[in-house]
Amino acid sequence: MRVEITKQKQKLFFIKSYQYLWQLEEVIQEICKNATPQLQLSVLGKLTQDCISNNKESIKDEKKLKNYWKGSLGATSDFGLFCNPEIGTLFIVGDLTHQFLHDMDGKPLGEMSSGSYGILRGLGISENNASMYIKDLNKDCFLLILRSYDFELDIMQELIENFK
Repeated sequence: MRVEITKQKQKLFFIKSYQYLWQLEEVIQEICKNATPQLQLSVLGKLTQDCISNNKESIKDEKKLKNYWKGSLGATSDFGLFCNPEIGTLFIVGDLTHQFLHDMDGKPLGEMSSGSYGILRGLGISENNASMYIKDLNKDCFLLILRSYDFELDIMQELIENFK
């Protein structure tokens, strides 16, 4: 008797940093027009250099930001804030939210010193690229993170690179 094993295709990641929110917004709109349901989209960005406290104004700002991203990516998009001691207050929206907010000994993984870097490395991003993306976050850039099968990522990468 012959046993046949079907190898599952693995989803891969593509990350691109954007200096300006308007650039990211335009690319997201274009991606949403062309994406399949299998495409997972997340955005990681820096809010402030400092850690935001839970005062009324910061809670109000968090709600505004959450509503903005849910409007851009869909009402079911996950959203979260966390404070990384080396970067500052960051937000994550989309499918990777749970990885950054995963509880490790009472603290979100993203809040640990090398948490964001470690998560990027865990996604399969090289050491050099993960370090570059962390530097981009420190410079107030936004990271667009896409996850899908290689054929769709190739299409999305081409769309992003040809986008004006």
